[in-house]
Amino acid sequence: MTLFNKTMLAISITLTLAACSGSDESPETTPTPTPPPELQPLPDEEVSLEIGSSIITATKESHLVTSIDGEASLADIESFKNIPFATAERFQHSDINDMAAEIDATEFGFACPQLKTTHELQSENCLNLNIWRPADIEENESLPVYVFIHGGDFESGAGSEPLIHGDTIVAQGTAEGNPFIAITFNYRLGMLGSHWLKDSKGGNYGLGDQKTALKWINQNIAEFGGDIENVTLMGQGAGAMSVSILQQTDTEEPMSGEYFTRAIMQSNPAGFDYRSYDQAEDFADKIADYQAEMPELDQVDLIDLPLDQLLEVQRKASSALSRIGDWTGLSCVDLDNLVGSGVCLTSKISSETTPLANLMPFAPYIEYKKPIFGSTIKGHHLRTQPAVDHFTVPTVVGSNTDEANSTAMLPSLTFLIPTIINLMTEDDQDLIEQGDVNQNMIEWLADKNNMALVEQEIAQLTADDIKAQVELGDILPSTAYEAITKFYFGLGNGDTTNGLLGLTDFYPNNEGELSGALANMSQFKMMLNDVLFAGPTRKQARDSQQDNVAATFYQFGYHASFNVWTYNTDGQEGAVDIGDVLKSISCISGACNASELPFVFNKALKLDGSAVKVSTKDQALMDRMSRLWFSDELFNDYQYNNDSVLVFDEDGVETFIQDWDSKQPGLDPELRNGRLQGLEDLNLILGYM
Repeated sequence: MTLFNKTMLAISITLTLAACSGSDESPETTPTPTPPPELQPLPDEEVSLEIGSSIITATKESHLVTSIDGEASLADIESFKNIPFATAERFQHSDINDMAAEIDATEFGFACPQLKTTHELQSENCLNLNIWRPADIEENESLPVYVFIHGGDFESGAGSEPLIHGDTIVAQGTAEGNPFIAITFNYRLGMLGSHWLKDSKGGNYGLGDQKTALKWINQNIAEFGGDIENVTLMGQGAGAMSVSILQQTDTEEPMSGEYFTRAIMQSNPAGFDYRSYDQAEDFADKIADYQAEMPELDQVDLIDLPLDQLLEVQRKASSALSRIGDWTGLSCVDLDNLVGSGVCLTSKISSETTPLANLMPFAPYIEYKKPIFGSTIKGHHLRTQPAVDHFTVPTVVGSNTDEANSTAMLPSLTFLIPTIINLMTEDDQDLIEQGDVNQNMIEWLADKNNMALVEQEIAQLTADDIKAQVELGDILPSTAYEAITKFYFGLGNGDTTNGLLGLTDFYPNNEGELSGALANMSQFKMMLNDVLFAGPTRKQARDSQQDNVAATFYQFGYHASFNVWTYNTDGQEGAVDIGDVLKSISCISGACNASELPFVFNKALKLDGSAVKVSTKDQALMDRMSRLWFSDELFNDYQYNNDSVLVFDEDGVETFIQDWDSKQPGLDPELRNGRLQGLEDLNLILGYM
């Protein structure tokens, strides 16, 4: 008997027995259904696509999409990486690129030069963008376009960061009948992105790059299937600050309305005080002084320095101690020239509204200047403080509940002043406690031996040292709260600081006890959240409503099961950065700066791109929020009216709350009808503007 016949006989016997096995007396059995095969995304494949007059090699990607109801499906998208949108020489504004006849868009391009770790290699040839769209779209398709500007204090970041890739959100939209296109891009950072030069277009090169990217998108995105009349410009942190600036219409190159039609600003510190023209010029002189301190570099013009040497000059100019010196006025003090020091301090106090710009030294600066004598410098990109301007397109704006924990240099500042006090002798500390905290501290630091002690102390700190101090509550010893508050808003801005410290909610507690010091730290963070973020943002949303420009105001307060921050981010080798250690520790609990990004992009990643294990609650909010963020619903169904706010609470529950501010009253009688409105009525929200 052949093998085939034996097999057929066995099958026949089996089927016969199965058919005979049932009887009237036997219980009926329901066969177990075979589970459907598990969906598996197909491997990526390179595809050659005709886009306009170009042939672009892109990547076709298959993604597994799980709906909010738990149903799985596959969606195909196409990614175009490293499309060069502009070229630029150092310290010159960028020129838009035409698309080449052939483009390889399968790998991410260079990141812009910076002092942080990046996934891609860094180069000044970095003006590239990335596009994600549904695969196999119909000819003449016209899809909504979302353009995201990355954050990073105008010093770090890239459009290729894994956390902000558009693949997941575009796949979701493709699978669920909400197709759209997502774009990220690079812009110049640090000194290369903002450096005062007497130029007809000013020295805000990074801001100019952003405008060039929007122009490129306007000229080319229709060829990819995008609708140039439906472009939403998004940004987080410095990216949100950029969106705020790009909404301005008083500029030689207005963008709002023509190059984007809606905006989303996540964690915009709307109360930030940008450098004036004169301040930017002074800072350029300080950079020259830092360069002069490096003998091997002092005879070479910045424009000719090798990139690694230019970044070393930037590192010196942006160090914590350099920022502290410019912020407090310490950089003015010269014990050998007390008269000159006094003139410098007087000039500093009188010329700056606040010292906030020193904490983010490479943010764009105000290019407008009206001198007492001579002709007015009109400025090209940025002429007025964005905080005093209104929205010009429908805008979603909001912040996280614990922004101050990790914003800009704040953690370093709250740490450095106590460190300085701890290094002082008992006699020095007595002087600090008896006299003007700020002035005496500046005089102590003016001694080069004392400054050397501080530098040595900081250099020896490890991540474990800092974590131990934070956990022990030793980060804010006696006298620091008032000193930090007065330094933060400026020695010449006593009306604001006295007004804030005079309110019950912010009145200094006795720091002789640990509980008092911790309470003061909490109050300081709440003060900054109110005055720098939530208060100004709420005011802009209300002003927008009065101008008949639609606005959505949100607050994100979800306590995720993971920390979005990490601290191994210094340089390409990923060395420990003390500033990022402080941010990471400060973000262990609560919704700090950037905590919403994994939920917006539905990515279980930290800021550095490392994977995290998420809870069921985390994933549920990621699924919901990422779909809401890239939808018309966010703009249409949650409009600000009667102080109505879209709230994501600490448990991940979304609610649309009316009369939001009145539901979080302050302790002081002036703030009992709503803390933010009370501060605004006292002229403590943007009063310094």
